Amino acid sequence: MQNSFYGGRLSFVDEGDLRQGSPPPWANQRVFVFQMPSWFFKGGHYRSKFGHRGIGRIWIPEEAPCGGEISKHVFPSEITEQAFSLDSSLPCYQTPPSYDQSEPLEFSDVTSTGVTVTWPAWNETVDHGHGPIVEYRIQIKGPGEEEFTEIPKGRQLFHQFTGLRERVDYKFRISVFRDHPFGEGTPSNEQTCRTSGPPSFANPEPLEFRDVTSSSVRVSWPEWDPRVDSGTGPVTRYKIFYRQEGERRWTTEETSGLFVLLTELTDGTAYEVAISLEDMNGDNTNASVAQIVTTACEDLVITDLSYTSSSRRVGYARAVVMWSVEGDTDSCRVLSQNLSFRLLDVLECGGVPPTVDATPRVVDVKDVEARTRTVIHLTANSLYNLTLSLNTQTGTYQRSMSIQTVTTRPTGEPTNLLPEQKGNGDLVFHWNKPECSKRNGPINSYYYTVATFIPNAMNPPPVIAEHVEDNKIRLRIRDERLLQNQQYVFTVRATTGTGSNDLSSPTTDMQFVFES
Repeated sequence: MQNSFYGGRLSFVDEGDLRQGSPPPWANQRVFVFQMPSWFFKGGHYRSKFGHRGIGRIWIPEEAPCGGEISKHVFPSEITEQAFSLDSSLPCYQTPPSYDQSEPLEFSDVTSTGVTVTWPAWNETVDHGHGPIVEYRIQIKGPGEEEFTEIPKGRQLFHQFTGLRERVDYKFRISVFRDHPFGEGTPSNEQTCRTSGPPSFANPEPLEFRDVTSSSVRVSWPEWDPRVDSGTGPVTRYKIFYRQEGERRWTTEETSGLFVLLTELTDGTAYEVAISLEDMNGDNTNASVAQIVTTACEDLVITDLSYTSSSRRVGYARAVVMWSVEGDTDSCRVLSQNLSFRLLDVLECGGVPPTVDATPRVVDVKDVEARTRTVIHLTANSLYNLTLSLNTQTGTYQRSMSIQTVTTRPTGEPTNLLPEQKGNGDLVFHWNKPECSKRNGPINSYYYTVATFIPNAMNPPPVIAEHVEDNKIRLRIRDERLLQNQQYVFTVRATTGTGSNDLSSPTTDMQFVFES
């Protein structure tokens, strides 16, 4: 009985069934599959001129016919009924084609439901195996699938997948085929591509609310930006969802613009508002995180805001702030309130000294029913911006005013007291204003005295005692109140009042003598 040889990878047929797992072939090696009864190889006693004994491979000599020529090789020649023939009419075996690149696939046009996969043409000068190529087969496997699904593409170099699931990782690989019964190449390495989702904002709370009234609100949002936001665009429409807080049913508004005006709302009511984006395929992203907006209580009004100020400690002051409110109802109730004090100016200092903290000071009024608050430890003799804030379920209501604190601290001492001798014998005394940090009111005048120097006398009676508005005074040598060659003491004080009231402490005594 004779059986034909078939070109290709070595396999054996046991009672007519082709077994799998044949050994891999080598390039340019002529290897044939043969069919014969299984009992033929049990002994393994025959050896052919082609180098075969028992189960194994048959190497066809280089001079043996191959491809289109039929040659009958009988083996074993001694046993005719067990002989078989070699049919070399099929092409000789060569290595199946495959890519040299480990990851030959490229992905483009990735959307929430599809992706385009491309691959290079197999090139015999750089890739592995032998051609010519008759077909490419792209393979895909999704999550949970055990086997790849194969799609024949002929000689096309791309495939557009559709109907995929959004935000899912898919695995892809490519196989190359040549024109041969055993021409299937080894599939390429697996490559992964993740489908995108419909467009959405990267900011989970993208909405802004303006023009809030008792029955309407203007809702706006930024334009979807593919450089910073998520998903795939372009965006064609925006859908706004809104409902009263605690309700189940949503009301929707659609627009291609970047804002929508929600009307016919209930006064003093909190609403949940969210947004969804639609792409060019009509796919909508899930609604964003619901943001809360409350319609305004138009009846709530701060009707009065006033204060009084006092000072019990040197350099410090306190203010008692009083206010009144109308329209505070159950649907428009004050939930919390606070006072903010921002220091504007320490008077007579030309602004806020760098040593003073000008950060706004916020004082909470924990009793929401209270309409008065005493605030201590303010800077004396200073200007503040006072802001009252009432926080309700509908928003924040504010009213501001300027206040001025008072002081009980005496005015600081003049500084840098120096005499200047004139050519005619007169003396001119100069001094500077008190240091800024020691001024607690406008400097209206200076009170100076000239007294006869008496050793160990604390307060000798003055010879001259007068007020002057300027920061200098001239003592004339011809003044009949002053004797020549007599030693005197000159002192000067700053005053924030008139006359001799509210005087500063004196500076260091300055002694002088009018010489004849």
